Amino acid sequence: MRTDRIYIARDGKSGMHVLVRILAVGDIGADCLPIDPDGFNELMMARDARSLVLAAQGLGPMLASEGDLASRIFVPSELQRGIEGEMDLVPSDLGGLLSECYFDPYAEPVGTGGTGYREIGRTGKKAARELIDGFDFSNAEDLSYLDSQFRAVVEPLHDWVFARNLLSIVLRIGGLYRAGADPKAILEAARFRKVEPSGQKDRFDMGPAACFAIPVAYNPFYRTDTMAISDAPLDIRKAWPLYADLVDIGRPSTRPAIDHRLKGEGNGFIRFLTSLETKQPDGTDRKGRPEEDRWCYLVVSSDIGSKPVKDQMRIANRLLQAFDGRLFQPRLAYSGVKMTEIAPERKPRNIMEAMWLLARDHPDRYLLTCRRCMRTVLSGTQGGERSFCSNSCRATWSKEHPAKKR
Repeated sequence: MRTDRIYIARDGKSGMHVLVRILAVGDIGADCLPIDPDGFNELMMARDARSLVLAAQGLGPMLASEGDLASRIFVPSELQRGIEGEMDLVPSDLGGLLSECYFDPYAEPVGTGGTGYREIGRTGKKAARELIDGFDFSNAEDLSYLDSQFRAVVEPLHDWVFARNLLSIVLRIGGLYRAGADPKAILEAARFRKVEPSGQKDRFDMGPAACFAIPVAYNPFYRTDTMAISDAPLDIRKAWPLYADLVDIGRPSTRPAIDHRLKGEGNGFIRFLTSLETKQPDGTDRKGRPEEDRWCYLVVSSDIGSKPVKDQMRIANRLLQAFDGRLFQPRLAYSGVKMTEIAPERKPRNIMEAMWLLARDHPDRYLLTCRRCMRTVLSGTQGGERSFCSNSCRATWSKEHPAKKR
C-alpha cells in the first residue's frame, strides 16, 4: 500500500520519537504486501535516522491488523492541533533522536568480563538534522484538505529501530556461518558478549549458566541528566506495539527497567533486558553512568535442559528456532481462491513478520555479512560471490588492508 507522505515528531507524553504516516482511508488495515528484497536491504543498510525513515516509508505501514491500529489512527488536521488525553505531538529533539537511533552493528565491546559496548562510526548528526528540517510534523502544511480521504497513522520510531536491529543480529549469524566462521564461537563472532555467572550479579538475572548478550536497542530509561522517573512514564504496550507483540510483558511494573522474555513455550532462555544497575533513585545525578546502562540487550542463556552448553552453534540454532516459531506461523486453511486454494491461514500482521517471510525464504539470494561493517543484506547471485555490502565498504577495507587479498 502506498504511503502518501511521512513525518517525524516526538510524543509529548513519552518523550520518544514517532513516525506520522499519511495513508488513504481504503488502505488502513490492508494486508502486508510481500517485502521486496531491495526494500528489505534499504532498511538493513540504514545507519542514520534519515535513511531509516525513508526505508520505513518505502516498506509501508508497521502494523496491518485493525485491532493494532485502533488507537493509532487520527484525522490529519486533528492530530496537528493535538488531541487531549490521546496524542500530543511536539517538535523533534535532535539529541533525543540521535540517542534513540542506535543501529546494529555500530557498537563494539569494551572492557573485559562485562557487557560494555561503545558506539562506533559516524553519529549521523547531519542526516538527523536534515530529517528534522525536511520531515518534522510541526512544520507540515495545513493538512485539513486530506481529512476526507486520508488518515494519519502514528508509529513508534523505536519499534522500527528494534525490528531492524533484531533482524540484523539474527541474520548476521547465518551470514557469518555461511562465510566460514567457527561454529563453536559463532555468537562471539556475531559480536555477542559472553557473560559468565560471576559477572551477572549486577547485570542480568539469567540463572546459573553463562549467557550471551548484545545491544538491540537504546534503553529508554537511560538518562544522563537529573530527572525523576515519574517525569518519563512509559507504557510499553502503547509505546512499542511491535516489541510488545513479540515478548511477554506480564503485569504492569513501575520498575524503570526492561525485563521481558520472548513469547512462546520454552522460550524463557531468550530475554530482553536492561542492566540491573539502570535503576537509580529519583532525582539523582546520572552523569558518569556505565556505558552498558545505555542499552537494551538481547540476552540468550547457554542453559539447555538444565545443563550449560558450550557449543555456540547449538545455542544459535535454538535462538533461530525460537524466533521463527514466533514470527512464522504457517498453519494452512482452504482459501477458496483460484490457484491458491490451500494457503497460510494467517497473513503477516506487522512489518517484522512480513520481513521474516523473506528472510527465511529468499530464492536466488544469499545472506551476505559485510567483511568490513558487519551489516547483513540479501545479495543477488549475479556477478559471483561478494564480501562487502557496498562499494564504499569495499574501498575502505582495501585502504585499511592494502596488503591483503580481497
